[in-house]
Amino acid sequence: MSLPPPPKERREKSRHKLACSLCSRRKVKCDKGDPCSNCLKADASCLYEAPSPHRPRKRAADEELLARIARYEDLMREHNIDFESYTHTWVHTNVDVLDATDAGGREVNKELCLWSTLKPELQYPPIQTLGHKDDPLLTPTLSLQLIVSEGHLELHELHPDPRHIYRFWQIFVEKVNPMTKIVHVPTLQQQVLDASWDPANASKPLTAILFAIYTLAVTSMSSNDCQAFFDETREGLLRRYRAATVRALVAADFLTTRDLEVLQALVLFLFSNPGSELSTTLTGAAIRIAEKMGLHLSSHDRNISCFEKEMRIRLWWQLRGLDARCRIESTPGIKKPPPPSELGDIRLPLNVNDADLHPEMTEPPLEHSGPTEMMCVLLKLEVSNWCRYSPNATRLFEDVLGGHAKGKMSIDLQKKVINELEAIYHEKYIRHSDERIPLHRLTCNIAKMSIFRLRFNIYHPRRRATKDETDVYITQEESDVLFESALTWLTSMSEMSTCRSFSPHLFAHMTTNAHMDAYIYLISELRHRVSGEQVAQAWELVESLYSDHPELINDTNEFFVMFGNLILDAWKAGNLNTTPRYIQSLWDVRQNVLPSAGQLPPFSNPDDPDGLGLEDDKDLNWVYWSELLRL
Repeated sequence: MSLPPPPKERREKSRHKLACSLCSRRKVKCDKGDPCSNCLKADASCLYEAPSPHRPRKRAADEELLARIARYEDLMREHNIDFESYTHTWVHTNVDVLDATDAGGREVNKELCLWSTLKPELQYPPIQTLGHKDDPLLTPTLSLQLIVSEGHLELHELHPDPRHIYRFWQIFVEKVNPMTKIVHVPTLQQQVLDASWDPANASKPLTAILFAIYTLAVTSMSSNDCQAFFDETREGLLRRYRAATVRALVAADFLTTRDLEVLQALVLFLFSNPGSELSTTLTGAAIRIAEKMGLHLSSHDRNISCFEKEMRIRLWWQLRGLDARCRIESTPGIKKPPPPSELGDIRLPLNVNDADLHPEMTEPPLEHSGPTEMMCVLLKLEVSNWCRYSPNATRLFEDVLGGHAKGKMSIDLQKKVINELEAIYHEKYIRHSDERIPLHRLTCNIAKMSIFRLRFNIYHPRRRATKDETDVYITQEESDVLFESALTWLTSMSEMSTCRSFSPHLFAHMTTNAHMDAYIYLISELRHRVSGEQVAQAWELVESLYSDHPELINDTNEFFVMFGNLILDAWKAGNLNTTPRYIQSLWDVRQNVLPSAGQLPPFSNPDDPDGLGLEDDKDLNWVYWSELLRL
């Protein structure tokens, strides 16, 4: 016989936290009374079992094991035993772990991504670009009013000496032309030589081209080289030749021209400072001029020679790239990629050398199957062309870059799309290249940087985080992909920036100079990745960053203070033997209390005084697409 139910007040006080055994087995709701109502109705015993005791983590045992490993490593170092190739670059610590399944249904572990432990200012950095005090683009271009209205010398009086004209031409051919390829060097070289002895009688289109070449050559040189070669400051030379180029273009009536040489001169001028207010405005005018000339159409006009047709195609593709970047970066409200239809129906330029082209040729030349002088330019143009014909590429860019913050495509499909582009790069440009040749090495670095930057972006934890929940769990494999992608991206950038064979100001224009996300992720991971070749390579990149930007050490901007603190945390976690100078300097600065300052550092992008804010997913998509256009 069952006992009578206790009074309601008594039952309320005796409620349990967990369901009773019977309700748990039946998977029914338990009111947790003593006894519960379900057990009373069933006339059954109501038993409550104590929960399983919490199993503490074996932290002490783990620390003892790590300490023992460290002692063994010290002993091997003392006896000159090389064990680095056998070390694992990932050290597991007591981070939260989730169980998940992969595509095949197998269980995998997901760990809390270290990025989730960063402060919001590092997760969403207010600055993405680090400029350089010797950047030629910091020299402002004079306003059109000053250029046109003030009294000037005659244009022919602004040409340099004949020997300097030829030196400017050589610098242009070696450092600029391989990255632009919109003029035909063998044809133009003879015109430059002829004009150097009598510039006053050069044609108006040629005069505009000459001044654009001087401007690009000076832009490609360091301040010290300008002083050594020409006994003038680079700033003075840039102001003079930029103004002279604009005057020469006006003299050639460039806004109403139908002359291909005048349009070539205008585009060369745009390349000399593509991000300036004047250049972004004139780029739109150049597009309209090119369309009126029919450069966007597959022309069958018999009056246009094979030679001119090829030069028109080269010019159109470069101009379209300039226009797309200018619109995204300078026009408010434009956050979507331009449709592939805007490219017109023009094929890619031929994969040929300038020597394969001649003004009097009647048939187009045969394309090469291996690398040519066009390889760097064609690699850059390949993405836009790929988007025209690949449904997968179109889906990726519409989904990931066109406004869908989290994306509808799976990471597996995004990986497939990127692998497709990587296969195109390898087959067309990498497979037969020789990295001992500077142009080949440059092209390979741009390809690697582009592919691994894309991989870094699709895996980046910020794309998985939400405003309400920033904790992101990823597998070790995903973490390794992110680390390797950031490392390869930054290594390729470092190699390009230290290369003096080509114009450094065009590197950023052709690729990207927004890289703080990659550094932040890399350094964040160095708090747990403590050994191995990749870790050593990562620390070399950090040291190189501070070597190029020593002002970061003393900068009181809050973001850079946090960035420095993150580096010091990673250095302490690595327990490295020697302390480089920049680490010691960061320690020394932090012995004093750094005042919080709101000003941005003087080396941030001068055209973006507030840095590059990433406050929401829309801004992130805009940055992602803007950077992709630089491929």
